[in-house]
Amino acid sequence: MNTYFNEITSKPVNTYDGNILYKIPAGAMCGNGDLGVVFDNDDNGLVIHISKCDFWKFRAGHRNDGGIKAVASLRIGGVDLSEYNIKQYFDKGLLDCTFGNVGMEFFVAPENLIYFEIKVPEGDAFPTVGIEIPDTCGSVNSEYSENGVSCFIRRFEGEELERDSAVITCLKKLEERNADGFTAVRFCVSVVTDFDSSDYVKKGVDMALNCDYEADKARTEEKWKKFFSASKVTLEDKEIEKFYNSSLYHLAGCMGNKEFPPGLFGNFITDDFFPWAGDYHMNYNYEAPYYCIFSANHPELFDGYMTPVNEMKEYAKKFAGFFGCKGYAFPVSFGPKALDVFTQEECKEHGVLFLGQKSHAAYACVIPIMHWFSTYDKEYAKENYYDFVLNTAAFWEDYLVKKNGRYIIKNDAAHEIPYYRGEKFRYITHKGQIEAVNAINSLGLVKLLFDGIYDMAKELGLNEEKYPLWEDIIDNLSDFPTFIKHGKKCFRYSKRGIRWRNDNTVGLQHIYPASQIGLSSGEKLLKIARNTYFINDRRLDDNGSNSYLPAGARIGVDPVFLIDGIHMNIKEFSLPNRLFRHHGGGIEHLTMVPATVNEMLMQSHEGIIRLFPCWDRSSDASFENLRADGAFLVSAELKDGKVISLKIKSLRGRKCTAQCDGIKSVLRESDKTEIPFKKDGNTVVFDTEADTTYILI
Repeated sequence: MNTYFNEITSKPVNTYDGNILYKIPAGAMCGNGDLGVVFDNDDNGLVIHISKCDFWKFRAGHRNDGGIKAVASLRIGGVDLSEYNIKQYFDKGLLDCTFGNVGMEFFVAPENLIYFEIKVPEGDAFPTVGIEIPDTCGSVNSEYSENGVSCFIRRFEGEELERDSAVITCLKKLEERNADGFTAVRFCVSVVTDFDSSDYVKKGVDMALNCDYEADKARTEEKWKKFFSASKVTLEDKEIEKFYNSSLYHLAGCMGNKEFPPGLFGNFITDDFFPWAGDYHMNYNYEAPYYCIFSANHPELFDGYMTPVNEMKEYAKKFAGFFGCKGYAFPVSFGPKALDVFTQEECKEHGVLFLGQKSHAAYACVIPIMHWFSTYDKEYAKENYYDFVLNTAAFWEDYLVKKNGRYIIKNDAAHEIPYYRGEKFRYITHKGQIEAVNAINSLGLVKLLFDGIYDMAKELGLNEEKYPLWEDIIDNLSDFPTFIKHGKKCFRYSKRGIRWRNDNTVGLQHIYPASQIGLSSGEKLLKIARNTYFINDRRLDDNGSNSYLPAGARIGVDPVFLIDGIHMNIKEFSLPNRLFRHHGGGIEHLTMVPATVNEMLMQSHEGIIRLFPCWDRSSDASFENLRADGAFLVSAELKDGKVISLKIKSLRGRKCTAQCDGIKSVLRESDKTEIPFKKDGNTVVFDTEADTTYILI
């Protein structure tokens, strides 16, 4: 069965649910990491929305006006949509469409060119093809033709903007041919913003004039085959395997612009009014899509992550000063190029949208720390994120309070506090949250932060003067708060303040993604974690399934429970195009399936590579090149309940610790030389050389 394939057999329907408008589109999609398209329809025929990661209206503080904006819509009229079929080939980046008597091949090439070929029986009316630009949010639009290229320009400009922005969309009809009783016409569409080129108009026209359909189709297929060759997961459960692959495809489809990583809704913007301006929310939404990329061996998808984070450094320093601290602190959200969507005069914390939380910058550090432990790329770390992680640690060095030998966190809420926004909220109602002590998610994030910066600094030979303080914080940060609920000892959301909530998964995020509890934590702590996990079933939590399910794997809950949870989400929330319609954002739940499956198949965050640590041993499974902490690529197969093959490639030459039953020898693959190793029960430890693969048998 081809699990890189999906078929859509009916027109997309976008729905309303209560007071929440779920803008996540249901139609077929494809993208190249920057440019994205979404298939839709209206009374006039087929509509294909075009959006791009770097086309924003840079208006500060106006969420209903500023934010990411739609580029254009490709409109194809005269098409019978009563017969509707779109085949998505994820490993080719290709859509094969049939609408009545009309056939269409469609793909987005790596260089921001959209190509499509329309085919109809000879003698039948040929569909109309055109471009339409949105005329909302005050854009300045124009159109003209040049050398057979139809050009459509959309601009946002004016003194009220932090900067102007512009995009050109160019449509060109390519060759027409008649063969086998059909008329086939090819088209290309180029999309260029003023971030791509200062002379974006000329570049857009030149791209359309010099395009090459066949060559770019070959490059597109080559790109996606290379992408999916980086790692592979094979399961008996083909439905989950399909969603595993399609989720990675959709993530890669919007994570390719190094200057503009995806906001809440990636690059599948269908109009100008996506919720929260499509911005970067720092209390899990921005980070969540990246949870799975390292274990899936796609660290290249991280390359744009730090750009907007680093662009906020001056603001971050100012915000830390609001709380009497050095270093960096973040608001709840912001846009690219430090777009200000956080200044709100009615906010009671310095007119900035913190909502009672101090942990946003620490949360931003989770993903670069994941990158660090999984790659140990020293030069990359120094160039991209060491400074940010260091300064975030500096904030917490000042903000933490040491009392009776333990570091505690005061006045930092686990959840956003509505008190801080507007006059209608009363202090007394939210007193417990406002005066919270030791919010559990912040404790986990801060512990990971200091674990990460300490390890980076030692490897890089930097900031040795900080080591004693960091060691003291790591050793003496407060324990996670607990309480008795339903007669069982569980984790509490904060030591003083909010005890529990029945929505979201904040009370489990110290387990995942903060990586502070795992199978090495001891049975006492694991029992508390499992008690907390099952207080209520969060598998269908539309803000938290992307952390709830992987957290379950980290603490070794019943794997059948987790697999059932994935199926529940597929049934309840999945759309025909393999997106998930959750409330929190458009792309954050794409990480749910690959992150959970990867953690079930292999874990390494505690310095031990564990094979199938949370997997139903009655179900055969295999994987190739999952990435483990320590910079290892691991391949293994489970058959009839036993691990029958295990290969580990060392990328950096670090010491390897692996846990697997039955290992009797370690061989260097290249020459089958036996490598010395130490064994303790089912755990082996051996030295490695960089870029060398080892067979454990």
